[in-house]
Amino acid sequence: MSLRKRLMLVYTLLVLSLGVPQLVCAAVSPSQLPVKKTYKIAAEWALPPFSYITSNGSFVGASIDIMDKIATYNNLAFEYIPMDLARAEKELQAGRIDAIAGMTYSTEKSGAFDFSDPYFTMSDALIIPKEKRQAVHSISDIRSLHVVLQNRKPVLESLLNLRHSNLTVTRNQLSGMLLLLEKRADVFIGNKWTANVYLRHFRQQDNFIILEEVIEPADFAIAVRKGDDSLLAVINRTLTTMKAKGEINQLMNNWLMSESDVQIARLQKFIQLLATVLIATACVLLFIYLWNQRLKKAVQSRTEELWLLTHHLQEQRQDIADRDAFKEQILNNIHTGIVTFSMDYKVTSYNTRANEMLGFTGGFFKEKNYPPLLARILAHYRDNSKQHQSHKNALTKLEINESGVWKVIYYRLLTLHDAQKKQIGYLLSMTDRTEETRLEQKLVMQEKLHALGQLVAGVAHEIRNPLTSIKTFVDLLPSKYDQPKFREAIMEHLPAEINRLNAIVTDLLDYARPRSPSKEMYPANALLTSLLTFLRVTLEKKEIVLEQSCQDDIAFYTDPQQIRQVFLNLLLNAIDAVEETAEKKIIITVEKENAETGRITIADTGTGIESEQMKRIFEPFYSSKHNGVGLGLPLSYKLLRENKGDIRITSHPGLGTKVTVFLPLHKPEEES
Repeated sequence: MSLRKRLMLVYTLLVLSLGVPQLVCAAVSPSQLPVKKTYKIAAEWALPPFSYITSNGSFVGASIDIMDKIATYNNLAFEYIPMDLARAEKELQAGRIDAIAGMTYSTEKSGAFDFSDPYFTMSDALIIPKEKRQAVHSISDIRSLHVVLQNRKPVLESLLNLRHSNLTVTRNQLSGMLLLLEKRADVFIGNKWTANVYLRHFRQQDNFIILEEVIEPADFAIAVRKGDDSLLAVINRTLTTMKAKGEINQLMNNWLMSESDVQIARLQKFIQLLATVLIATACVLLFIYLWNQRLKKAVQSRTEELWLLTHHLQEQRQDIADRDAFKEQILNNIHTGIVTFSMDYKVTSYNTRANEMLGFTGGFFKEKNYPPLLARILAHYRDNSKQHQSHKNALTKLEINESGVWKVIYYRLLTLHDAQKKQIGYLLSMTDRTEETRLEQKLVMQEKLHALGQLVAGVAHEIRNPLTSIKTFVDLLPSKYDQPKFREAIMEHLPAEINRLNAIVTDLLDYARPRSPSKEMYPANALLTSLLTFLRVTLEKKEIVLEQSCQDDIAFYTDPQQIRQVFLNLLLNAIDAVEETAEKKIIITVEKENAETGRITIADTGTGIESEQMKRIFEPFYSSKHNGVGLGLPLSYKLLRENKGDIRITSHPGLGTKVTVFLPLHKPEEES
């Protein structure tokens, strides 16, 4: 039978096998775990060694082995369906199969399918007859030749850019190889491993040459339906695991290595084994030689070790002495007094600062004959530790004022342990902060005087304006009393200025006069109702939108009158802030912060507060309003602190202000 007839017979058998594809099921895991789902996997039927049908009807290849591994890892069953790639793409889009194994990635196809991570990268090669080797060296030499290739768009577009090119596109690699073997084409562009398999199969490997020209490298991957994220995630996770273990490289090598490569690998293993034996023999001989040399030098080595050991001991003694001297210098030059005691509280050591503070003399090491200040510290520690068992090691303050001598001592008594964590005594550290305390008291007094000066200046400034107006009217009274307009002006402005004076004095008294709050249960709904009743007319008049939300059953334990005054001040500030803005909105939210505290938030869409103003908003008589007194927020803060509450204000210019107030929640036991 001629070569042409044999080729056509093989081609007919393969086409028939495409028409009646044989289904091959993947092997299940060795443990025979129950299969949860069966997936239909398509792959090219004539792409050896990646996926192809053998003479006995089995569907095998490197891509099939990788899919088998994925099935084994995840306890899945894969049903393999051999078909052309073009048909497989249509079947996958129609949803009749679940994935395509060994599909090359392209930007165009990524819009229709989701691709897994690549498991192999290849570049198409040029397969030419040997007689054309002198004429064809690269892809640029095939312009005038008849070129056959599989329909892969990136490669096809590259060849279309070559002028005078004669191209024939086939459905698969086998069709292209048959055209080349029948001499109906001059060059075949395709997978070099597939071409090599077919050349060996048809015994034509000596008549053709494979030029490994880099032509549009492509990634072999697994394609799934667009949006099938669950299957894609399983495949990607398993591929990552297999790559980390080197399983993918091993599987690909099993299929891609040629017979010569296998022989070379075997020869390399034999050489490695022989080299290992030779190295082991050399190591044994070297070991024997070194052992003999070691025996000869044993006496000399021992002598040197003893000398080094003696020298090391001398260095250790010197190092210990240096460290002791270093520690002693530190202890004697720090500002803290240090005294150590044995387990029965006998003094064992002290530093220079402790001697300056306590005044030790010679007999203190033998008996518990402590200096007066040390005896006072230890007695204070014993009394304090009996009252506060959980703060034995805490820093404690001792204030002494005897015989006209005032001292402030801070001390801490700690336990001492040895290297085995066993207690061996006590350590007392103490600091004399008398001078620091005196300076702090002076600083506090200066701050009070400064605050008093600011308060007096604010009061004078606020009272001077109304008094100036009143004085002006009084000065003009003798000369203009008969004028009706003047009397109308007096009737209009004079009471207002007097009321302003009265308001300033009232706010100042409320701010300065301490009054214990009368606490009781105050429901949040009652607070909101009273505020809205008072402000409803103002809100409607100024067209301000008020939104409120309140959790059910929230009640505070506060003085209702004081808290109403606080929130009235805050809401009036919010109304003033949104009055001139395009969006006039105030949002009140009442909710629980935790089991002990409730949170009331007032957020507005006003103009916001500048950062420099934020630093002074709680200062008395500081106000950014034209007619403001500057006592609203300081008085609100004072009332909240008296009711065990707190306030936080955050604001950004142009973005509004948010005021958060924290108040204690009511508990039934507080009433009793």
